[in-house]
Amino acid sequence: MKKIEYIYEDEDIIVCHKPAGIATEGAGPGKMDLVSQVRNYLTRKSRQEGKKGPAYVGTVYRLDQPVEGVVVMGKNKKATSSLAQQIKKHTTDKYYYALCYGAVEPKEGHVENYLGRREDSGLAVIVSEEEKVRLIGGDVKKAELDYEVVSSDERTSLLKIKLLTGRFHQIRVQMAGLGYPIIGDTKYGTEESMRYSEEKGIKTVCLACYKFGFKHPTTGKRVFFEIKPEFIDHEN
Repeated sequence: MKKIEYIYEDEDIIVCHKPAGIATEGAGPGKMDLVSQVRNYLTRKSRQEGKKGPAYVGTVYRLDQPVEGVVVMGKNKKATSSLAQQIKKHTTDKYYYALCYGAVEPKEGHVENYLGRREDSGLAVIVSEEEKVRLIGGDVKKAELDYEVVSSDERTSLLKIKLLTGRFHQIRVQMAGLGYPIIGDTKYGTEESMRYSEEKGIKTVCLACYKFGFKHPTTGKRVFFEIKPEFIDHEN
Protein backbone atom coordinates (compact mmCIF):
# COMPACT_ATOMS: atom_id res chain seq x y z
CA MET A 1 0.00 0.00 0.00
CA LYS A 2 1.27 3.46 -0.91
CA LYS A 3 2.20 5.60 2.05
CA ILE A 4 0.19 8.65 3.05
CA GLU A 5 2.19 11.84 3.52
CA TYR A 6 1.08 14.11 6.36
CA ILE A 7 1.65 17.66 5.13
CA TYR A 8 0.40 19.67 8.11
CA GLU A 9 -1.31 19.16 11.45
CA ASP A 10 -2.48 21.35 14.32
CA GLU A 11 -5.18 21.13 17.00
CA ASP A 12 -7.99 21.61 14.46
CA ILE A 13 -7.01 20.19 11.07
CA ILE A 14 -4.85 17.57 9.44
CA VAL A 15 -3.73 17.80 5.81
CA CYS A 16 -2.68 14.73 3.81
CA HIS A 17 -1.28 13.86 0.41
CA LYS A 18 -3.54 11.00 -0.67
CA PRO A 19 -1.82 8.66 -3.14
CA ALA A 20 -3.70 7.39 -6.17
CA GLY A 21 -5.27 3.98 -5.59
CA ILE A 22 -6.49 4.55 -2.03
CA ALA A 23 -10.17 5.30 -1.38
CA THR A 24 -10.84 8.42 0.69
CA GLU A 25 -13.35 6.46 2.77
CA GLY A 26 -15.72 3.53 2.46
CA ALA A 27 -13.19 0.94 1.26
CA GLY A 28 -14.42 -2.63 1.15
CA PRO A 29 -13.86 -5.28 3.83
CA GLY A 30 -10.21 -5.92 4.55
CA LYS A 31 -9.09 -2.74 2.76
CA MET A 32 -7.71 0.35 4.42
CA ASP A 33 -8.95 3.74 3.23
CA LEU A 34 -7.49 7.19 3.88
CA VAL A 35 -9.86 8.12 6.72
CA SER A 36 -9.19 4.83 8.54
CA GLN A 37 -5.43 5.32 8.26
CA VAL A 38 -5.64 8.91 9.50
CA ARG A 39 -7.89 7.87 12.40
CA ASN A 40 -5.43 5.12 13.39
CA TYR A 41 -2.54 7.59 13.20
CA LEU A 42 -4.31 10.18 15.37
CA THR A 43 -5.55 7.54 17.82
CA ARG A 44 -2.01 6.26 18.36
CA LYS A 45 -0.84 9.81 19.06
CA SER A 46 -3.71 10.53 21.48
CA ARG A 47 -3.06 7.31 23.42
CA GLN A 48 0.57 8.31 23.82
CA GLU A 49 -0.81 11.45 25.46
CA GLY A 50 -2.98 9.36 27.79
CA LYS A 51 -6.29 9.89 25.99
CA LYS A 52 -8.80 7.09 25.45
CA GLY A 53 -11.10 6.16 22.58
CA PRO A 54 -10.72 6.60 18.82
CA ALA A 55 -9.68 9.99 17.48
CA TYR A 56 -12.22 12.19 15.71
CA VAL A 57 -11.75 12.59 11.94
CA GLY A 58 -14.19 14.80 10.00
CA THR A 59 -14.26 14.53 6.20
CA VAL A 60 -15.62 17.37 4.07
CA TYR A 61 -14.77 16.22 0.53
CA ARG A 62 -13.52 13.13 -1.26
CA LEU A 63 -11.06 12.46 -4.03
CA ASP A 64 -11.86 9.54 -6.34
CA GLN A 65 -9.87 6.39 -5.53
CA PRO A 66 -7.61 6.59 -8.64
CA VAL A 67 -6.96 10.32 -8.07
CA GLU A 68 -4.21 11.70 -5.83
CA GLY A 69 -3.99 15.00 -4.08
CA VAL A 70 -4.44 17.24 -1.06
CA VAL A 71 -7.12 16.17 1.42
CA VAL A 72 -7.99 18.32 4.44
CA MET A 73 -9.87 16.86 7.42
CA GLY A 74 -11.15 18.29 10.67
CA LYS A 75 -9.90 17.01 14.05
CA ASN A 76 -13.01 18.25 15.86
CA LYS A 77 -16.64 19.02 14.98
CA LYS A 78 -16.23 22.80 15.01
CA ALA A 79 -13.35 22.74 12.52
CA THR A 80 -15.13 20.22 10.32
CA SER A 81 -18.28 22.35 10.25
CA SER A 82 -16.27 25.44 9.26
CA LEU A 83 -14.57 23.59 6.39
CA ALA A 84 -17.86 22.11 5.21
CA GLN A 85 -19.54 25.52 5.15
CA GLN A 86 -16.69 27.01 3.13
CA ILE A 87 -16.99 24.24 0.56
CA LYS A 88 -20.77 24.64 0.43
CA LYS A 89 -20.41 28.39 -0.17
CA HIS A 90 -17.65 27.85 -2.78
CA THR A 91 -15.16 29.99 -0.87
CA THR A 92 -12.34 27.44 -0.99
CA ASP A 93 -9.74 27.36 -3.79
CA LYS A 94 -9.22 23.94 -5.37
CA TYR A 95 -6.70 23.45 -8.17
CA TYR A 96 -5.93 20.36 -10.22
CA TYR A 97 -3.40 19.12 -12.74
CA ALA A 98 -4.84 16.91 -15.49
CA LEU A 99 -2.93 15.10 -18.21
CA CYS A 100 -5.35 14.85 -21.14
CA TYR A 101 -5.21 12.90 -24.38
CA GLY A 102 -4.86 15.18 -27.39
CA ALA A 103 -3.64 18.73 -28.06
CA VAL A 104 -6.23 20.76 -26.16
CA GLU A 105 -7.64 23.79 -27.99
CA PRO A 106 -8.23 26.56 -27.10
CA LYS A 107 -5.29 26.86 -24.71
CA GLU A 108 -7.45 28.27 -21.95
CA GLY A 109 -11.15 28.42 -21.30
CA HIS A 110 -14.20 28.19 -19.08
CA VAL A 111 -16.26 24.99 -19.14
CA GLU A 112 -19.86 24.99 -17.96
CA ASN A 113 -22.28 22.06 -18.15
CA TYR A 114 -25.17 20.47 -16.34
CA LEU A 115 -24.25 17.04 -14.98
CA GLY A 116 -26.45 14.12 -13.97
CA ARG A 117 -25.92 10.45 -13.08
CA ARG A 118 -26.77 7.50 -15.26
CA GLU A 119 -29.15 5.10 -13.53
CA ASP A 120 -27.62 2.02 -15.18
CA SER A 121 -23.90 2.62 -14.51
CA GLY A 122 -23.90 5.39 -11.90
CA LEU A 123 -21.43 7.37 -14.02
CA ALA A 124 -21.67 11.11 -14.50
CA VAL A 125 -23.13 12.37 -17.76
CA ILE A 126 -23.37 15.79 -19.40
CA VAL A 127 -27.00 16.83 -19.72
CA SER A 128 -28.35 19.10 -22.46
CA GLU A 129 -30.50 22.14 -21.75
CA GLU A 130 -33.53 20.19 -22.98
CA GLU A 131 -32.77 17.11 -20.92
CA LYS A 132 -32.02 18.84 -17.63
CA VAL A 133 -35.70 19.37 -16.84
CA ARG A 134 -36.58 15.68 -16.96
CA LEU A 135 -33.60 13.49 -16.16
CA ILE A 136 -31.88 10.82 -14.39
CA GLY A 137 -33.53 10.80 -11.03
CA GLY A 138 -34.00 14.57 -11.11
CA ASP A 139 -30.50 15.14 -9.70
CA VAL A 140 -28.95 17.53 -12.21
CA LYS A 141 -26.40 20.14 -11.12
CA LYS A 142 -24.45 22.93 -12.76
CA ALA A 143 -20.71 22.25 -13.10
CA GLU A 144 -18.05 24.85 -13.83
CA LEU A 145 -14.27 24.95 -14.14
CA ASP A 146 -11.52 27.09 -15.67
CA TYR A 147 -8.51 25.53 -17.38
CA GLU A 148 -5.16 26.56 -18.83
CA VAL A 149 -2.82 24.41 -20.95
CA VAL A 150 0.63 24.31 -19.32
CA SER A 151 2.33 22.18 -21.96
CA SER A 152 1.32 19.96 -24.88
CA ASP A 153 2.53 17.78 -27.72
CA GLU A 154 0.76 15.89 -30.48
CA ARG A 155 -0.73 13.31 -28.13
CA THR A 156 -1.12 14.88 -24.68
CA SER A 157 -1.76 18.17 -22.89
CA LEU A 158 -1.00 19.04 -19.27
CA LEU A 159 -3.69 21.34 -17.84
CA LYS A 160 -4.01 23.44 -14.72
CA ILE A 161 -7.65 23.50 -13.66
CA LYS A 162 -9.44 25.65 -11.11
CA LEU A 163 -12.52 23.78 -9.94
CA LEU A 164 -15.40 26.19 -9.40
CA THR A 165 -17.96 23.55 -8.37
CA GLY A 166 -17.38 20.12 -6.87
CA ARG A 167 -19.51 17.59 -8.73
CA PHE A 168 -19.18 13.82 -8.94
CA HIS A 169 -16.42 12.96 -11.47
CA GLN A 170 -16.74 16.53 -12.74
CA ILE A 171 -13.33 17.14 -14.31
CA ARG A 172 -13.20 13.66 -15.78
CA VAL A 173 -16.56 13.88 -17.54
CA GLN A 174 -16.18 17.51 -18.62
CA MET A 175 -12.77 17.00 -20.23
CA ALA A 176 -14.03 13.84 -21.94
CA GLY A 177 -17.01 15.87 -23.16
CA LEU A 178 -14.62 18.33 -24.81
CA GLY A 179 -12.94 15.44 -26.61
CA TYR A 180 -9.83 15.36 -24.39
CA PRO A 181 -10.26 12.52 -21.88
CA ILE A 182 -7.81 12.22 -19.00
CA ILE A 183 -5.01 9.71 -19.50
CA GLY A 184 -5.57 6.53 -17.50
CA ASP A 185 -9.33 7.06 -17.14
CA THR A 186 -11.07 3.79 -17.99
CA LYS A 187 -14.53 5.13 -17.11
CA TYR A 188 -14.64 8.15 -19.42
CA GLY A 189 -11.75 7.50 -21.80
CA THR A 190 -11.86 6.66 -25.50
CA GLU A 191 -10.31 3.59 -27.14
CA GLU A 192 -7.42 5.80 -28.26
CA SER A 193 -6.75 7.33 -24.84
CA MET A 194 -6.94 3.96 -23.12
CA ARG A 195 -4.60 2.42 -25.70
CA TYR A 196 -2.12 5.23 -25.05
CA SER A 197 -2.41 4.68 -21.28
CA GLU A 198 -1.70 0.98 -21.77
CA GLU A 199 1.31 1.73 -24.00
CA LYS A 200 2.75 3.99 -21.29
CA GLY A 201 1.93 1.61 -18.45
CA ILE A 202 -0.34 4.15 -16.75
CA LYS A 203 -2.75 2.45 -14.35
CA THR A 204 -4.26 5.41 -12.48
CA VAL A 205 -6.12 8.51 -13.60
CA CYS A 206 -3.65 11.32 -14.36
CA LEU A 207 -5.58 13.85 -12.30
CA ALA A 208 -4.47 15.40 -9.02
CA CYS A 209 -5.75 18.01 -6.61
CA TYR A 210 -2.36 19.68 -6.32
CA LYS A 211 -3.39 22.80 -4.35
CA PHE A 212 -6.14 23.56 -1.85
CA GLY A 213 -6.78 26.87 -0.13
CA PHE A 214 -9.24 27.83 2.62
CA LYS A 215 -9.73 29.98 5.70
CA HIS A 216 -8.33 28.28 8.78
CA PRO A 217 -11.25 27.36 11.08
CA THR A 218 -9.63 28.93 14.17
CA THR A 219 -7.19 31.62 13.06
CA GLY A 220 -9.28 32.86 10.12
CA LYS A 221 -6.07 33.15 8.08
CA ARG A 222 -6.11 32.11 4.42
CA VAL A 223 -3.90 29.02 4.05
CA PHE A 224 -2.80 26.97 1.03
CA PHE A 225 -1.34 23.47 0.83
CA GLU A 226 0.33 22.11 -2.30
CA ILE A 227 1.86 18.86 -3.59
CA LYS A 228 3.62 17.74 -6.77
CA PRO A 229 1.67 14.89 -8.42
CA GLU A 230 3.47 11.64 -9.15
CA PHE A 231 2.39 11.56 -12.79
CA ILE A 232 4.13 14.89 -13.45
CA ASP A 233 7.37 13.38 -12.14
CA HIS A 234 6.67 10.40 -14.41
CA GLU A 235 6.19 12.65 -17.45
CA ASN A 236 9.34 14.65 -16.75
